[in-house]
Amino acid sequence: MKYAQLEIFTTVELAWMRDPIRRRNYSAATEEFRREHKVRRAFGKALGHTTRLRRDSPEARTPDGKLIWIEAARALFREANSHRAQAAADHERDRRRAAGDLFDWGRFTNRWLVKYAAAY
Repeated sequence: MKYAQLEIFTTVELAWMRDPIRRRNYSAATEEFRREHKVRRAFGKALGHTTRLRRDSPEARTPDGKLIWIEAARALFREANSHRAQAAADHERDRRRAAGDLFDWGRFTNRWLVKYAAAY
């Protein structure tokens, strides 16, 4: 019987804990672009997905004749692109970082994996 320790943090958690300001090549303008581009990319992906769905059901229209998919995509974009949503997310991240509450410790109480393998 062999014991192997799993990774303590996932890649997503490590990226979340990493402070972007401490990078050697940090630029506030680049960070601003990344945040805006992330929203635009998500909108584009949602738009592409809904376009494919619309192809499958072209009769999906609202009573006034507008296409449901484009109205839903616009609503998603407005919500995701609001400065208030971004500010709330930044404030929450900073609050949790200051409190030391960067991750859920309960998930890491049992991180040893027992491996039964003939190769050992």
